[in-house]
Amino acid sequence: MYYAGLQAKIKEANPLAKFVPCSAHSLNLVGTNAVDCCTQAVLFFDLLQNVYTFFTASTHRWKVLNASVKGLSETRWSARDNACQSLNKNWSLIINALNLINNDDTEKTLTRNEASGILNKLNNLETAFLSIFWGQILHRFNLTSKKLQAVNIDLGVVCELYKSLITYIIDLRSDKNYEYFKQCAIEKSKIKQFQSCTKRLQIRKQFFDEGPSKETAVEYSDFKVKTYFVVLDQLRSQLEKRNEKYENLLKNYNFFFKLTEMTSIKVRKNAEILQNEYKDDLSTLFANECVHFRSHLLSIGDEAPKTIQDMCGVLRKNDLIGMYPYIDVSLRMLLCTPVSNCLTERSFSCLKRVKTYLRSCISAERLSDLAIMYIEFDVTAKIEFDDIINEFATLQSRRKI
Repeated sequence: MYYAGLQAKIKEANPLAKFVPCSAHSLNLVGTNAVDCCTQAVLFFDLLQNVYTFFTASTHRWKVLNASVKGLSETRWSARDNACQSLNKNWSLIINALNLINNDDTEKTLTRNEASGILNKLNNLETAFLSIFWGQILHRFNLTSKKLQAVNIDLGVVCELYKSLITYIIDLRSDKNYEYFKQCAIEKSKIKQFQSCTKRLQIRKQFFDEGPSKETAVEYSDFKVKTYFVVLDQLRSQLEKRNEKYENLLKNYNFFFKLTEMTSIKVRKNAEILQNEYKDDLSTLFANECVHFRSHLLSIGDEAPKTIQDMCGVLRKNDLIGMYPYIDVSLRMLLCTPVSNCLTERSFSCLKRVKTYLRSCISAERLSDLAIMYIEFDVTAKIEFDDIINEFATLQSRRKI
C-alpha cells in the first residue's frame, strides 16, 4: 500500500503529504488484536454471541428471559461494550432463564442441551472474571472512541487520549487489581476456584547448615499469567505502537503546547525545525514570529489559550493574523490534519439508505443536495418543516386545479 498504492501516488504529487491513520479505527484494532491474543478471550466473546443468538432465536425464550441481551458486530466495536454491559447487568436473570429452559420437560431436547451448554460455560469463575474485566476495559475504550470521533478534535488531543489509556492499562497490570477482579468475580458467580490448572511453586529443600527453613505455600494461576497479563500486555503494546505514529506527526508542533513554559531560545530552535520542514509555506521570519507570540501569550497571563484551536480563535477574535501570519498558517496546517474519518464514512454509508435499488433513478444533483443536508445536520434540524410541507401541499393543489 505504502510503496505502490494510494499513499505512494499522493507522495509523488506532494512529498510533504503524511498519512494519518484514523484514530478511532486504530483504537478498534487495538481491541481486536487483544481479543485474538489468547484462547480465553476468544471463547468469552463467542459465549456472548451464543447467549444473544440463543435467546433471540425464539420469542418464547425471550419472554422467559424478560431482560435485554446484546450481540456482537464485526464493524462496530461499541457493540462489544454493549454486550458486556448487558451480560453484567442481567447476569442472574440470564442464568435463571437458562435453568428454567434446561429443566423444562416441554422444551425440545436440542434446546435443553443448548441451554445446558451455555449454562455450564457461564457457571465458572473465568467467565465471571472476564465479564467484569472486559466490561470495564471496553467501557473506557468505547467512551474514548466516541471522543476520538468528535469533529473538533486535533492531533494533540489524540495523543493525550492514547496516553491516558496506556497509563490506565499499566495501572491495571498489577496483582492487587487482579485480586480485585477475582474477588468481584467470586461474589458474582459464588465460585472460588478457576477451572484452569493451579499449581504450587516447587521449593528447594534446605540443608541444616543453611539456616532456618522459610517454606511458604506460594500459588500462581495459569489464568492470571496466560490470560489477564497477556491481554493487558497486548493492549499496551498495540496502544504504544499506534500512539507512536501520532506522536511522530505531532513532534515538530509540540512546542506550541509549551510556548509559555519554554525559553525564547528553545522556542526559536523548535520553530526553525518546523520551518525547515515546510520551507515553501513558512518564511525564515517564522522563528522570530513565534518568539513574539510567546511574549504575547505571557502578557495575557492566565487567560492565555492552551489548545491549538483556542490559539487560532484568539488570532481571529483579536484580528492578530496580520501580526502573526505564519503562525496562523502553521496552526491551520496542524488543525487541518485529519485524525478521524468516521463521520465522513457515515455520510457515505447514509447514501446507501437514500439511493436504494428502488430509487436508482434519482438525479446526481438531488442526491448531492440530500448528502449535504445529512452532513450539515445541525443546520437542517433547525429548519421548520411545517412551513415546507404546507408550501409543498399548496403547490401540489395548484397543479391539480
